[in-house]
Amino acid sequence: MANSGPSIQRIERLNYAIGAVVVAVGALTQPRSIALGLAVGVALTCANFFVLRKLVVKWTRDAASGRGGNAPLLMLPKMIGLMGAVGLAIVFLPINVVAFTIGYSIFFVSIIIDTTFNALRTPDERSIPGATPGPTNSDEHHHG
Repeated sequence: MANSGPSIQRIERLNYAIGAVVVAVGALTQPRSIALGLAVGVALTCANFFVLRKLVVKWTRDAASGRGGNAPLLMLPKMIGLMGAVGLAIVFLPINVVAFTIGYSIFFVSIIIDTTFNALRTPDERSIPGATPGPTNSDEHHHG
């Protein structure tokens, strides 16, 4: 679980980057209801993931130090708040629901990119964050 911290941070940053592109493209190419739907969906998913990351980090830190924490208990209010925000956005904002769903779903793309990135890294790269493997010398293995 040592890599969960950097991974969750990468996913959060990917959410921001992908979200910014989606919102910019939507704002430049789509009608107002679609552009707004994309923007609200992106904003809610980024806010949700930010709070989720904070809770997971706190939960992990508390567990590692042997303390029982309240982070798991905070998941329920977070989810209720998120569902309320989604409901209010859909009912009261002039947004396209399909565009909202697309904007909100960018976290799936972020997770897929991060998972693919991690799968392509070598075991040495995974054990040392930010490390790049050096060239291997195949002559080392041949004595003589």
